[in-house]
This record gives sequence, C-alpha cells and structure tokens, in this order.
Amino acid sequence: MDVIELLPRLHLLRFLVGQAYLWHDGEVLDVGGGAHVVHVPGHTHGSIALQLPEHGVLFTGDTVAASPVDGTVMPGVLNLDRAAVLAACRRLAELDAEVACFGHGDPVTRRAAEALRAMAHA
Repeated sequence: MDVIELLPRLHLLRFLVGQAYLWHDGEVLDVGGGAHVVHVPGHTHGSIALQLPEHGVLFTGDTVAASPVDGTVMPGVLNLDRAAVLAACRRLAELDAEVACFGHGDPVTRRAAEALRAMAHA
C-alpha cells in the first residue's frame, strides 16, 4: 500500500486494487465538523458525495473519475446515464471545492470546481 499526502490532514491510500482516502483531524479520525452529504445521482441511484466545506475538500465516490492518461476529470467508469452524470457534475462544481477525491483515478488537488465545470459543459 502507498500512502500519499494530498493535504496535511488528507491522505490517499493506494492499494494493489483500489484506493481510499483518510482524513485525520487532530488525534482522531473524523470527517470534520460541518461535513455535508450531497445527493449526486449518476453512477447509481442514490450516489452521494461528501463535502468538507471548511477545508475545500470534496469526495465524489464513483460519479466522477480522473483519466489515467492525463488526469482530466470525466464521468465515472461505471456510469450509464450521461445526462444524470453531467447534472451531478454541475451540482458538484457549485460546491466550489479546491480539492476533489475520486473513487477511480488521481484526485484533483487544485481548482477542482473549475475542472468539474469544464467536464460538465464539454
């Protein structure tokens, strides 16, 4: 397993198969005060994202991914309804996150909302 620091309190845990994120706040593992769950259908009915607004971080699950070729933000690999995915990306972009962490592909660590907007309007 590789542990990659994205921010002082945010780490990407990369396994042989798959990845996860760890948010560490002080002495305990926490999702941070003021976390918001956002409904973003696209990958599956009921897909959600987790937003940490005071830290500018967004976890999108499988709705959005990053291309393994160039890191471009794109619909998640298992999405079947493109219109729903684009609507979800527009909603995620409105959250104005600086960092976006995806279930597939590398995270966007700067200007994530801008990358989500560009993908949603492509």
